[in-house]
Amino acid sequence: MGPPFVDIALTLGVLLLLLAGVGYSRLRRHLLKQTRLLEDALAAERNARERYGEIFANASDVILQMNLDGRVVAANRAADQMLAKDGASLGSQFVEELFATDDPGWYFDTLDEVRRSGAVRVERELISPEGERLTLELNCRMRADNGFETGLLAIGRDITQRIRLQQEMERARLAAESNALAKSIFLANMSHEIRTPMNGILGMTRLLLETPLNLEQRDQASTIQHSAEALLAILNDILDLSRIEAGKLELLKESFDLQAVFEEVMELLAPIARTKDREFLFDFPPGLPSHYFGDPGRLRQIVLNLVGNALKFTEQGFVEIRVTGMPNELFCELLIEVEDSGIGMTNAQAARLFQPFEQAEPGTQRQFGGTGLGLALSKKIVDAMGGEIGVRSSPGAGSVFWVIVRLGVDRAARTQFVPRLPGVRVWWDIESPRLGQVIGRWLSAHGAIRTEIAPELWIADLPVIPAPGLRSARRLLLSRDPSPLVGQAAEHLGFQAWLRQPIRQRELVETLLALRLSTPVAAILGPGALRKQNDFVPIPASLKGLRILLAEDNRVNQKVVTGILKRTGCTFTLVENGALALDAMQRNDFDVVLMDCHMPVMDGFTAARRIRGLNGPAGSVPIVALTAGALAEDRDRCGEAGMDHFLAKPFRAEDLLNLLMALQPCSSPAALR
Repeated sequence: MGPPFVDIALTLGVLLLLLAGVGYSRLRRHLLKQTRLLEDALAAERNARERYGEIFANASDVILQMNLDGRVVAANRAADQMLAKDGASLGSQFVEELFATDDPGWYFDTLDEVRRSGAVRVERELISPEGERLTLELNCRMRADNGFETGLLAIGRDITQRIRLQQEMERARLAAESNALAKSIFLANMSHEIRTPMNGILGMTRLLLETPLNLEQRDQASTIQHSAEALLAILNDILDLSRIEAGKLELLKESFDLQAVFEEVMELLAPIARTKDREFLFDFPPGLPSHYFGDPGRLRQIVLNLVGNALKFTEQGFVEIRVTGMPNELFCELLIEVEDSGIGMTNAQAARLFQPFEQAEPGTQRQFGGTGLGLALSKKIVDAMGGEIGVRSSPGAGSVFWVIVRLGVDRAARTQFVPRLPGVRVWWDIESPRLGQVIGRWLSAHGAIRTEIAPELWIADLPVIPAPGLRSARRLLLSRDPSPLVGQAAEHLGFQAWLRQPIRQRELVETLLALRLSTPVAAILGPGALRKQNDFVPIPASLKGLRILLAEDNRVNQKVVTGILKRTGCTFTLVENGALALDAMQRNDFDVVLMDCHMPVMDGFTAARRIRGLNGPAGSVPIVALTAGALAEDRDRCGEAGMDHFLAKPFRAEDLLNLLMALQPCSSPAALR
């Protein structure tokens, strides 16, 4: 046994050898594991590169890789097929040389834009190998290697068909706009050319009807006037329809009395309704708000078309207008129904009604007349209002045309409904069931009590003597015949008042109140108080002292306007063009200028602007445009020229006179309207 330190050394050596063997084994295993991981990663990268290469090569989109100098470093098969020339490879070619462009340096501009925004989309044209001009949309982004920019990657798609479609659509749009403009110009010119002679026909007929005529002559003159008004209505429908199709329909939003709109329609159509054996009724719930925000003129136009259509196709029976609604504090959804007992129609016929120039049957126009424009125009206006329109009908059983519109309630004008006949004892003998039902609803809503026992008021729709127990009541006749002979017969039978049908709710209530209180009303009968429906009220001579300058070159229109003015007591000066009007304004004092717009030498627009430039009172004299241009653009042009008021030809004598009375020096002029 050796020394102790020798044994210790031998032991340590053996331990070191054992430890070294264990560490090598572990290190070897670790190295083998890392090697396998690296080999797997390299294999995955090879597979990914192969897959990417396949995708890159076989992609349907063009793929280009460029360096910073703009040379192509890689391109797929689609790029070669679309961009390569004469089979040459795209590699090392400048990308700008591949496209047919007049913008040299675009690649470097795109490179700068990619640096700023990260991605850029550009369109470039090229000539295909077949010689076709194509458009390629390139989506470009930056390529980088280890954080350093190496160039651009561009993925392109052929958008030639899309570009051509866009170009075709743009050409179609421009052609449509050109056609619409041409149609608008044609319609404006047609309107002007037709309205000028129409003004002469209507104006001179109106003056003729105020002269002494026998019954046959008056009937002939009235026929001329009604025919001219019908022609004017057709012209207005055509213009309105074209204006809507051109997107130029403007809807007003003003406060108006809805019940008054319907009453105006009834007043206009009452003479037509009385020509045949049919009832004409209007039912407006007494508790429904009467004032709304909207366009009363367009709403009146819709109702006129629907009611006029119903009257045209109803030989006998009835035409009834009904309004219902569910109001709240902000708006009311109104249902307007026009029901008739006319010829009716099938569903197939009804489906064609709202198309321009369409009627239920080809023979309808020959039998009943009309252009078929009214319903089509009404539908377009209702659509513009955001409402709905439709019809329910059966052959031989009449029709119900309906309109749904939502209108804002005018809360400032809304008042709480208060019954005006509370406890009043009324009895009515109405032969017509429909009229009786309507009258009953109105009177019940106003608090009246229907009773045969000692009634205060008695209502009948025929001039008959009431039963003995009813003769102490004050009597009201609701007559379908407007002839003065009916009124005289009613007076002899003891009636204190009479109303012509169609009956208006407010007029009926006011008359009943007046009868109950024995106060005079317009409907109270008296000797000589009745007048024929077709008598014309003479033009009032209420413009004495008014000094008027009339600038008008058309001889017929001169006769119309001067014929009206001669009956008013005013003084007027006639000139034939704008230059003479300007000279007259500088030489004389006038209170009003009536200015035609289209005149030789100097038109009315130029003359109005020159007048507005005059010093002193002459520069502020009210100017009224009298023009055959009836479009909104014409009104705007008159306002821009400095004119204060606008009357479209043909105009009624009453419209001109009312405006002139408002413009007398003692009155304050209104704005252009």
